Amino acid sequence: MTLDKLDITWLTLIVITMANALVAETAEPHLLITAIICFSIAYKGRRIIDNFMELAHANETIKKLMRAYFYIFPALIFLTDAFSTQLAAITTL
Repeated sequence: MTLDKLDITWLTLIVITMANALVAETAEPHLLITAIICFSIAYKGRRIIDNFMELAHANETIKKLMRAYFYIFPALIFLTDAFSTQLAAITTL
């Protein structure tokens, strides 16, 4: 049995997802943990876009918008965790 590029990508995504789940369930909440998980979300998104959605050769605008999605949302997750106290104070009635 030989593994092609998609098989290796799929296995990599599974391993990263399982590692994220393990870290999220066992680690103490810390900004560094959030950063690691956010980087892995961005990495996984990029792999999905390039390998499974086959956008590596797509229109540049579509490709940039999809990549931005997987970079902006992890950044928003990180900022939400970093400034959770301030956000809670702003949204309290």
